[in-house]
Amino acid sequence: MARTVVVFGALGFIGRCVTAALGADGWHCIGVDRYGRATDGPGDVGGPYYSGDDWSSLALSRFLRHCGPAVIVNAVGASWSTDPSVVRRDNVVWPCRLAEACERSGTTESILHLGSSHEYGDTAPGVRVSESSALAPLTTYGKSKTAGASHLVRAAYRMNRPVTLIRAFNVIGTGHGTNGIWASAVGLYRAAEEVGSDQVVANVPLPETARDLIDVRDVAGLVSLAAGRPGPAVAAYNAASGSATSIRQLFDAFAARTGIPYRFGQDPGGLRTGSQWQCADIARAESHLGWTRRFTLTDSIDTALARERTAAAALG
Repeated sequence: MARTVVVFGALGFIGRCVTAALGADGWHCIGVDRYGRATDGPGDVGGPYYSGDDWSSLALSRFLRHCGPAVIVNAVGASWSTDPSVVRRDNVVWPCRLAEACERSGTTESILHLGSSHEYGDTAPGVRVSESSALAPLTTYGKSKTAGASHLVRAAYRMNRPVTLIRAFNVIGTGHGTNGIWASAVGLYRAAEEVGSDQVVANVPLPETARDLIDVRDVAGLVSLAAGRPGPAVAAYNAASGSATSIRQLFDAFAARTGIPYRFGQDPGGLRTGSQWQCADIARAESHLGWTRRFTLTDSIDTALARERTAAAALG
């Protein structure tokens, strides 16, 4: 009989891929969106799972008891660009309520939480950050992710259940949204292809800024592996490519795939700068879980642009 996993945030950018990966790996996967609507389970949450600022641990605990023994995956989270009050609600208050519900239900087998590379804070150029590195978040977003994870860790400790933290670096892929350098590049090249432009102009403040880019499908694969092997009381894994890609290299890759050259403009627009270097050590996920990255940057670009072309054709 298939084991049960409950994925909260199942309709989000990462959560959707996580749900698909777990189902493909044989899990009985119950997906729940932020409004408490559930798929393939014992009905919806049936209470104010989310209504304004109300996150009900009582309604959640009843729902979890109905699901039976299960692994709990938290893929809910506000992005760095969201209003600070929403960041706190989704990244701090929600994990606190989920932690309470896991304890109340008595059916939690283990917890897996999607965290962020921003929990590490600034990283030194040329140095790959490992899971044993000290957490030193500097931004409101990074601090919120660290605080949210701490609620789930403490709950797991009190239940004597394992908890796994997946710290995702710069996740790219289809369905990413509209914020960030990846979304900007996809949008610019999609528009250029649509109108037949012979050049893309990108307003980027620091083209040599480097990020560790990882396809959302590889993140989902790591989550599925980790869910099946919870390991010690607290385990942490970096979800990343293990290599740093500059913004210039990212646009080089888009230009190579599309044949459309680019140039950088002088107006940074709404793009944030942040740390100028970010790269992860992924040896732990490879050695402990046997995880390997399947999708290259070129694969991600091909998939994203193909999806955008399909969507544009449907609208046309």
